[in-house]
Amino acid sequence: MKAVHIIRREYRESVSKKSFIIGTVLVPLFMLAFFAIPIALTEFTPDKQYHAVMLDATGEIGAEFAAALQDTLKNGELKYLVQVHDVAPGEMEADRDRWVTALRADEVDMIVIVDESVFDEGRARYITIEERGFQILEDFENALTDVVIKRRLARKGLDYSVVKELATSVRLDLSQVTASGDVKDKSFLAEWGVVFVFVMILYTALMTWGLAISRGIVEEKGSRVIEVLLSSIPPRDLLIGKVVGLGLAGLTQMAIWGAVGLALSSYAAVATAEVLKNVTIEPVVFVYFIVFFLLGFLLYASIFTVVGSMCSSEQDAQQLQGIVTMPLIVPIIVLMFIVQSPNGAVSVVLSLIPLFAPMIMLARVILLEPPLWQVLLSIVLLVLSIVGAVEFSARIFRVGILMYGKRPDLRELIRWYKFAK
Repeated sequence: MKAVHIIRREYRESVSKKSFIIGTVLVPLFMLAFFAIPIALTEFTPDKQYHAVMLDATGEIGAEFAAALQDTLKNGELKYLVQVHDVAPGEMEADRDRWVTALRADEVDMIVIVDESVFDEGRARYITIEERGFQILEDFENALTDVVIKRRLARKGLDYSVVKELATSVRLDLSQVTASGDVKDKSFLAEWGVVFVFVMILYTALMTWGLAISRGIVEEKGSRVIEVLLSSIPPRDLLIGKVVGLGLAGLTQMAIWGAVGLALSSYAAVATAEVLKNVTIEPVVFVYFIVFFLLGFLLYASIFTVVGSMCSSEQDAQQLQGIVTMPLIVPIIVLMFIVQSPNGAVSVVLSLIPLFAPMIMLARVILLEPPLWQVLLSIVLLVLSIVGAVEFSARIFRVGILMYGKRPDLRELIRWYKFAK
Protein backbone atom coordinates (compact mmCIF):
# COMPACT_ATOMS: atom_id res chain seq x y z
CA MET A 1 0.00 0.00 0.00
CA LYS A 2 1.43 3.35 -1.05
CA ALA A 3 0.17 4.99 2.15
CA VAL A 4 2.85 3.07 4.08
CA HIS A 5 5.58 4.99 2.24
CA ILE A 6 3.90 8.29 3.14
CA ILE A 7 3.58 7.17 6.78
CA ARG A 8 7.32 6.50 6.91
CA ARG A 9 8.11 9.78 5.20
CA GLU A 10 5.89 11.88 7.47
CA TYR A 11 7.11 10.12 10.61
CA ARG A 12 10.80 10.47 9.74
CA GLU A 13 10.41 14.10 8.72
CA SER A 14 8.45 14.93 11.88
CA VAL A 15 10.78 13.31 14.42
CA SER A 16 13.87 14.73 12.72
CA LYS A 17 12.65 18.33 12.76
CA LYS A 18 14.32 20.73 15.16
CA SER A 19 10.92 21.78 16.50
CA PHE A 20 10.11 18.17 17.43
CA ILE A 21 13.47 17.64 19.13
CA ILE A 22 13.29 20.97 20.98
CA GLY A 23 9.69 20.39 22.06
CA THR A 24 10.44 16.84 23.18
CA VAL A 25 13.38 18.05 25.25
CA LEU A 26 11.84 21.25 26.61
CA VAL A 27 8.75 19.65 28.16
CA PRO A 28 10.77 17.18 30.30
CA LEU A 29 13.05 20.06 31.26
CA PHE A 30 9.98 22.02 32.29
CA MET A 31 8.81 19.02 34.34
CA LEU A 32 12.23 18.82 35.97
CA ALA A 33 12.18 22.53 36.73
CA PHE A 34 8.65 22.22 38.14
CA PHE A 35 9.88 19.70 40.71
CA ALA A 36 13.44 20.89 41.24
CA ILE A 37 13.17 24.68 41.44
CA PRO A 38 10.90 24.82 44.55
CA ILE A 39 13.15 22.29 46.30
CA ALA A 40 16.28 24.20 45.29
CA LEU A 41 14.82 27.53 46.39
CA THR A 42 13.86 26.05 49.75
CA GLU A 43 17.25 24.43 50.16
CA PHE A 44 19.50 27.26 49.04
CA THR A 45 17.56 30.39 49.99
CA PRO A 46 19.42 31.86 52.97
CA ASP A 47 17.50 32.07 56.24
CA LYS A 48 16.65 35.54 57.48
CA GLN A 49 15.82 36.61 60.99
CA TYR A 50 13.11 39.26 61.20
CA HIS A 51 12.96 41.99 63.84
CA ALA A 52 9.42 43.05 64.68
CA VAL A 53 8.01 45.63 67.04
CA MET A 54 4.60 45.28 68.67
CA LEU A 55 2.94 48.43 69.97
CA ASP A 56 0.43 47.05 72.46
CA ALA A 57 -2.24 49.41 73.76
CA THR A 58 -4.05 46.56 75.55
CA GLY A 59 -1.24 45.58 77.90
CA GLU A 60 -2.30 41.94 77.54
CA ILE A 61 -1.21 40.68 74.15
CA GLY A 62 2.44 41.55 73.52
CA ALA A 63 4.29 39.01 75.65
CA GLU A 64 2.05 36.11 74.62
CA PHE A 65 2.28 37.14 70.96
CA ALA A 66 6.08 37.08 71.08
CA ALA A 67 6.02 33.70 72.83
CA ALA A 68 3.63 32.27 70.23
CA LEU A 69 6.07 32.91 67.36
CA GLN A 70 8.34 29.92 67.82
CA ASP A 71 9.40 29.27 64.21
CA THR A 72 13.13 28.59 64.01
CA LEU A 73 15.83 28.93 61.36
CA LYS A 74 18.11 26.12 60.21
CA ASN A 75 20.68 27.13 62.81
CA GLY A 76 18.09 26.83 65.60
CA GLU A 77 17.63 30.55 66.21
CA LEU A 78 14.17 32.10 66.33
CA LYS A 79 12.89 33.34 62.98
CA TYR A 80 11.07 36.30 64.58
CA LEU A 81 12.51 38.53 67.30
CA VAL A 82 9.67 40.62 68.74
CA GLN A 83 10.13 43.74 70.84
CA VAL A 84 7.00 44.52 72.83
CA HIS A 85 6.19 48.07 73.87
CA ASP A 86 3.13 48.76 75.99
CA VAL A 87 1.66 52.04 74.82
CA ALA A 88 -0.84 54.32 76.50
CA PRO A 89 -3.82 54.97 74.18
CA GLY A 90 -3.04 58.68 73.86
CA GLU A 91 0.60 58.05 72.93
CA MET A 92 0.01 55.55 70.11
CA GLU A 93 0.37 58.03 67.25
CA ALA A 94 3.67 59.44 68.50
CA ASP A 95 5.11 55.97 69.18
CA ARG A 96 3.99 54.74 65.77
CA ASP A 97 5.72 57.67 64.02
CA ARG A 98 8.92 57.01 65.98
CA TRP A 99 8.98 53.34 64.99
CA VAL A 100 8.07 54.10 61.37
CA THR A 101 11.23 56.23 61.30
CA ALA A 102 13.15 53.22 62.66
CA LEU A 103 11.50 51.05 60.01
CA ARG A 104 12.67 53.38 57.25
CA ALA A 105 16.18 53.25 58.71
CA ASP A 106 16.13 49.42 58.51
CA GLU A 107 16.39 49.11 62.28
CA VAL A 108 13.27 46.89 62.31
CA ASP A 109 11.48 44.89 59.60
CA MET A 110 7.83 45.31 60.57
CA ILE A 111 5.51 46.93 63.12
CA VAL A 112 2.36 45.38 64.61
CA ILE A 113 -0.14 47.69 66.32
CA VAL A 114 -2.97 46.41 68.54
CA ASP A 115 -5.49 48.18 70.74
CA GLU A 116 -8.71 47.25 72.53
CA SER A 117 -10.59 47.03 69.23
CA VAL A 118 -8.78 43.76 68.51
CA PHE A 119 -11.03 42.00 71.04
CA ASP A 120 -14.28 43.31 69.56
CA GLU A 121 -13.53 43.76 65.87
CA GLY A 122 -10.68 41.28 65.43
CA ARG A 123 -8.50 43.77 63.57
CA ALA A 124 -4.90 44.95 64.05
CA ARG A 125 -2.39 46.90 61.96
CA TYR A 126 0.72 45.45 60.25
CA ILE A 127 3.20 47.98 58.83
CA THR A 128 6.18 47.23 56.60
CA ILE A 129 8.10 48.93 53.80
CA GLU A 130 8.54 46.03 51.39
CA GLU A 131 6.43 42.94 50.80
CA ARG A 132 7.68 40.18 53.09
CA GLY A 133 5.56 37.40 51.64
CA PHE A 134 2.24 35.90 52.66
CA GLN A 135 3.88 33.32 54.95
CA ILE A 136 5.08 35.96 57.42
CA LEU A 137 1.68 37.65 57.41
CA GLU A 138 0.01 34.28 57.96
CA ASP A 139 2.38 33.44 60.85
CA PHE A 140 1.60 36.75 62.54
CA GLU A 141 -2.16 36.41 61.99
CA ASN A 142 -2.21 32.86 63.41
CA ALA A 143 -0.19 33.84 66.48
CA LEU A 144 -2.25 36.96 67.11
CA THR A 145 -5.53 35.07 66.63
CA ASP A 146 -4.54 32.44 69.20
CA VAL A 147 -3.55 35.08 71.74
CA VAL A 148 -6.71 37.15 71.24
CA ILE A 149 -8.94 34.07 71.56
CA LYS A 150 -7.15 33.13 74.80
CA ARG A 151 -7.72 36.59 76.25
CA ARG A 152 -11.37 36.66 75.17
CA LEU A 153 -11.97 33.31 76.85
CA ALA A 154 -10.06 34.37 79.95
CA ARG A 155 -12.31 37.43 80.26
CA LYS A 156 -15.28 35.03 80.23
CA GLY A 157 -13.64 32.79 82.81
CA LEU A 158 -13.02 29.94 80.35
CA ASP A 159 -9.87 27.87 79.94
CA TYR A 160 -8.41 28.10 76.41
CA SER A 161 -6.85 24.61 76.40
CA VAL A 162 -10.17 23.00 77.39
CA VAL A 163 -12.14 24.95 74.80
CA LYS A 164 -9.57 24.19 72.10
CA GLU A 165 -9.76 20.47 72.87
CA LEU A 166 -13.55 20.49 72.76
CA ALA A 167 -13.66 22.58 69.58
CA THR A 168 -11.30 20.39 67.57
CA SER A 169 -12.62 20.28 64.02
CA VAL A 170 -13.66 17.04 62.34
CA ARG A 171 -11.91 15.97 59.14
CA LEU A 172 -13.71 13.81 56.62
CA ASP A 173 -11.38 11.31 54.93
CA LEU A 174 -12.71 10.71 51.43
CA SER A 175 -13.22 7.16 50.20
CA GLN A 176 -14.91 5.94 47.04
CA VAL A 177 -16.64 2.66 46.25
CA THR A 178 -15.51 1.43 42.82
CA ALA A 179 -17.63 -0.50 40.35
CA SER A 180 -15.99 -3.71 41.57
CA GLY A 181 -17.10 -3.01 45.14
CA ASP A 182 -13.68 -2.04 46.51
CA VAL A 183 -13.36 0.94 48.84
CA LYS A 184 -10.42 3.20 47.97
CA ASP A 185 -9.07 6.30 49.71
CA LYS A 186 -9.27 9.48 47.66
CA SER A 187 -7.88 13.01 47.82
CA PHE A 188 -9.85 15.68 45.94
CA LEU A 189 -6.85 17.97 45.52
CA ALA A 190 -4.64 15.17 44.25
CA GLU A 191 -7.36 13.84 41.92
CA TRP A 192 -7.87 17.32 40.50
CA GLY A 193 -4.13 17.61 39.88
CA VAL A 194 -3.98 14.26 38.05
CA VAL A 195 -7.00 15.12 35.89
CA PHE A 196 -5.57 18.54 35.04
CA VAL A 197 -2.19 17.08 34.01
CA PHE A 198 -3.69 14.35 31.80
CA VAL A 199 -6.23 16.67 30.17
CA MET A 200 -3.65 19.39 29.50
CA ILE A 201 -1.25 16.88 27.94
CA LEU A 202 -4.06 15.60 25.71
CA TYR A 203 -5.11 19.16 24.82
CA THR A 204 -1.53 20.13 23.97
CA ALA A 205 -1.01 17.01 21.86
CA LEU A 206 -4.25 17.40 19.89
CA MET A 207 -3.61 21.09 19.32
CA THR A 208 0.05 20.68 18.37
CA TRP A 209 -0.31 17.80 15.96
CA GLY A 210 -3.60 18.99 14.49
CA LEU A 211 -2.01 22.32 13.63
CA ALA A 212 1.03 20.45 12.28
CA ILE A 213 -1.14 18.69 9.69
CA SER A 214 -2.80 21.91 8.56
CA ARG A 215 0.54 23.73 8.40
CA GLY A 216 2.22 20.86 6.54
CA ILE A 217 -0.45 20.76 3.84
CA VAL A 218 -0.31 24.53 3.33
CA GLU A 219 3.51 24.43 3.08
CA GLU A 220 3.48 21.59 0.56
CA LYS A 221 0.83 23.35 -1.50
CA GLY A 222 2.95 26.49 -1.52
CA SER A 223 6.11 24.64 -2.57
CA ARG A 224 4.24 22.50 -5.15
CA VAL A 225 5.64 19.34 -3.52
CA ILE A 226 2.10 18.05 -3.23
CA GLU A 227 1.74 17.98 -7.02
CA VAL A 228 4.79 15.73 -7.34
CA LEU A 229 3.43 13.36 -4.69
CA LEU A 230 -0.01 13.18 -6.31
CA SER A 231 1.54 12.16 -9.62
CA SER A 232 2.37 8.76 -8.11
CA ILE A 233 0.08 8.41 -5.06
CA PRO A 234 -3.74 8.54 -4.86
CA PRO A 235 -5.06 11.48 -2.76
CA ARG A 236 -6.70 9.17 -0.20
CA ASP A 237 -3.44 7.25 0.38
CA LEU A 238 -1.59 10.54 0.73
CA LEU A 239 -4.11 11.77 3.29
CA ILE A 240 -3.99 8.52 5.30
CA GLY A 241 -0.20 8.54 5.24
CA LYS A 242 0.01 12.10 6.51
CA VAL A 243 -2.49 11.59 9.34
CA VAL A 244 -1.08 8.26 10.54
CA GLY A 245 2.55 9.36 10.22
CA LEU A 246 2.01 12.50 12.28
CA GLY A 247 -0.11 10.56 14.76
CA LEU A 248 2.74 8.10 15.34
CA ALA A 249 5.14 11.02 15.79
CA GLY A 250 2.78 12.45 18.39
CA LEU A 251 2.64 9.12 20.23
CA THR A 252 6.43 8.94 20.18
CA GLN A 253 6.71 12.37 21.74
CA MET A 254 4.14 11.60 24.43
CA ALA A 255 5.79 8.26 25.22
CA ILE A 256 9.03 10.15 25.92
CA TRP A 257 7.19 12.74 28.02
CA GLY A 258 5.35 10.00 29.90
CA ALA A 259 8.54 8.08 30.70
CA VAL A 260 10.25 11.22 32.00
CA GLY A 261 7.11 12.23 33.92
CA LEU A 262 6.88 8.84 35.65
CA ALA A 263 10.55 8.98 36.60
CA LEU A 264 10.22 12.50 38.00
CA SER A 265 7.00 11.71 39.87
CA SER A 266 8.66 8.70 41.49
CA TYR A 267 11.57 10.92 42.54
CA ALA A 268 9.24 13.62 43.86
CA ALA A 269 6.99 11.15 45.69
CA VAL A 270 9.31 11.17 48.70
CA ALA A 271 8.95 14.92 49.13
CA THR A 272 5.22 14.93 48.43
CA ALA A 273 4.23 11.68 50.10
CA GLU A 274 1.43 13.29 52.10
CA VAL A 275 -0.19 14.78 49.00
CA LEU A 276 0.26 11.71 46.81
CA LYS A 277 -0.52 8.97 49.32
CA ASN A 278 -4.14 8.70 48.17
CA VAL A 279 -3.36 9.05 44.46
CA THR A 280 -3.67 5.86 42.48
CA ILE A 281 -3.50 5.96 38.70
CA GLU A 282 -4.88 2.70 37.40
CA PRO A 283 -3.13 1.17 34.35
CA VAL A 284 -6.43 1.33 32.48
CA VAL A 285 -6.19 5.14 32.62
CA PHE A 286 -3.09 5.04 30.41
CA VAL A 287 -4.92 2.72 28.00
CA TYR A 288 -7.84 5.13 27.81
CA PHE A 289 -5.42 8.02 27.36
CA ILE A 290 -3.89 6.37 24.28
CA VAL A 291 -7.33 5.42 22.94
CA PHE A 292 -8.76 8.92 23.32
CA PHE A 293 -5.60 10.52 21.97
CA LEU A 294 -5.75 8.39 18.82
CA LEU A 295 -9.49 8.91 18.34
CA GLY A 296 -9.30 12.61 19.12
CA PHE A 297 -6.29 13.03 16.87
CA LEU A 298 -7.99 11.28 13.95
CA LEU A 299 -11.09 13.44 14.36
CA TYR A 300 -9.28 16.76 14.64
CA ALA A 301 -6.67 15.75 12.06
CA SER A 302 -9.49 15.26 9.55
CA ILE A 303 -10.86 18.70 10.38
CA PHE A 304 -7.44 20.35 10.18
CA THR A 305 -6.88 18.58 6.85
CA VAL A 306 -9.91 20.41 5.47
CA VAL A 307 -8.46 23.69 6.74
CA GLY A 308 -5.11 23.01 5.06
CA SER A 309 -6.79 21.98 1.81
CA MET A 310 -8.87 25.16 1.69
CA CYS A 311 -6.00 27.59 2.26
CA SER A 312 -3.08 28.66 0.11
CA SER A 313 -1.23 30.68 2.76
CA GLU A 314 -0.42 30.46 6.45
CA GLN A 315 -2.36 33.68 7.10
CA ASP A 316 -5.58 32.22 5.65
CA ALA A 317 -5.08 29.00 7.59
CA GLN A 318 -4.61 30.78 10.93
CA GLN A 319 -8.06 32.37 10.73
CA LEU A 320 -9.77 29.01 10.27
CA GLN A 321 -7.51 27.26 12.78
CA GLY A 322 -8.77 29.60 15.50
CA ILE A 323 -12.34 28.46 14.83
CA VAL A 324 -11.40 24.77 14.72
CA THR A 325 -9.52 24.94 18.03
CA MET A 326 -12.48 26.43 19.93
CA PRO A 327 -14.05 23.01 20.70
CA LEU A 328 -10.70 21.99 22.23
CA ILE A 329 -10.89 24.90 24.66
CA VAL A 330 -14.41 24.09 25.94
CA PRO A 331 -13.28 21.06 28.04
CA ILE A 332 -10.61 23.22 29.70
CA ILE A 333 -13.24 25.84 30.60
CA VAL A 334 -15.67 23.30 32.12
CA LEU A 335 -12.99 21.08 33.68
CA MET A 336 -13.56 22.25 37.27
CA PHE A 337 -17.29 21.59 36.91
CA ILE A 338 -16.54 18.10 35.54
CA VAL A 339 -14.25 17.39 38.51
CA GLN A 340 -16.92 18.47 40.98
CA SER A 341 -19.71 16.54 39.28
CA PRO A 342 -18.21 13.85 37.02
CA ASN A 343 -21.41 11.82 36.95
CA GLY A 344 -23.82 14.72 36.51
CA ALA A 345 -26.09 15.01 33.50
CA VAL A 346 -24.04 17.82 31.93
CA SER A 347 -20.78 15.88 32.35
CA VAL A 348 -22.30 12.73 30.85
CA VAL A 349 -23.75 14.59 27.85
CA LEU A 350 -20.52 16.49 27.15
CA SER A 351 -18.50 13.27 27.37
CA LEU A 352 -20.64 11.80 24.59
CA ILE A 353 -20.22 14.72 22.17
CA PRO A 354 -17.36 13.66 19.85
CA LEU A 355 -15.62 17.06 19.73
CA PHE A 356 -15.43 17.17 23.56
CA ALA A 357 -15.34 13.45 24.36
CA PRO A 358 -11.57 12.78 24.24
CA MET A 359 -10.78 15.12 27.14
CA ILE A 360 -14.01 15.02 29.14
CA MET A 361 -14.48 11.24 29.06
CA LEU A 362 -10.81 10.83 29.98
CA ALA A 363 -11.37 13.12 32.99
CA ARG A 364 -14.41 11.07 34.05
CA VAL A 365 -12.49 7.80 33.73
CA ILE A 366 -9.75 9.17 35.99
CA LEU A 367 -12.20 10.48 38.60
CA LEU A 368 -14.51 7.49 38.79
CA GLU A 369 -15.50 4.34 36.96
CA PRO A 370 -18.33 5.51 34.69
CA PRO A 371 -20.73 2.86 33.42
CA LEU A 372 -19.05 0.82 30.70
CA TRP A 373 -21.88 1.54 28.28
CA GLN A 374 -21.16 5.28 28.50
CA VAL A 375 -17.47 4.77 27.74
CA LEU A 376 -18.25 2.43 24.85
CA LEU A 377 -20.95 4.76 23.51
CA SER A 378 -18.51 7.66 23.63
CA ILE A 379 -15.93 5.62 21.70
CA VAL A 380 -18.50 4.42 19.15
CA LEU A 381 -19.75 7.97 18.54
CA LEU A 382 -16.16 9.11 18.13
CA VAL A 383 -15.45 6.34 15.63
CA LEU A 384 -18.59 7.16 13.62
CA SER A 385 -17.65 10.85 13.64
CA ILE A 386 -14.15 9.96 12.48
CA VAL A 387 -15.52 7.88 9.61
CA GLY A 388 -17.70 10.79 8.49
CA ALA A 389 -14.94 13.37 9.00
CA VAL A 390 -12.37 11.27 7.13
CA GLU A 391 -14.76 10.74 4.22
CA PHE A 392 -15.54 14.46 4.06
CA SER A 393 -11.92 15.55 4.46
CA ALA A 394 -10.73 13.01 1.86
CA ARG A 395 -13.07 14.47 -0.75
CA ILE A 396 -12.17 18.05 0.10
CA PHE A 397 -8.48 17.12 0.16
CA ARG A 398 -8.71 15.51 -3.28
CA VAL A 399 -9.98 18.73 -4.85
CA GLY A 400 -8.61 21.43 -2.58
CA ILE A 401 -5.03 20.19 -2.54
CA LEU A 402 -4.57 21.43 -6.12
CA MET A 403 -6.58 24.63 -5.70
CA TYR A 404 -4.81 27.97 -5.21
CA GLY A 405 -5.89 31.54 -4.76
CA LYS A 406 -9.03 32.72 -2.98
CA ARG A 407 -10.22 30.65 -0.03
CA PRO A 408 -13.51 28.87 -0.86
CA ASP A 409 -16.75 29.75 0.91
CA LEU A 410 -19.24 27.16 2.19
CA ARG A 411 -21.06 26.89 -1.14
CA GLU A 412 -17.79 26.25 -2.97
CA LEU A 413 -16.80 23.69 -0.34
CA ILE A 414 -20.03 21.75 -0.93
CA ARG A 415 -19.35 21.87 -4.67
CA TRP A 416 -15.89 20.36 -4.06
CA TYR A 417 -17.44 17.60 -1.96
CA LYS A 418 -19.95 16.67 -4.66
CA PHE A 419 -17.35 16.86 -7.42
CA ALA A 420 -15.05 14.38 -5.63
CA LYS A 421 -17.70 11.62 -5.41
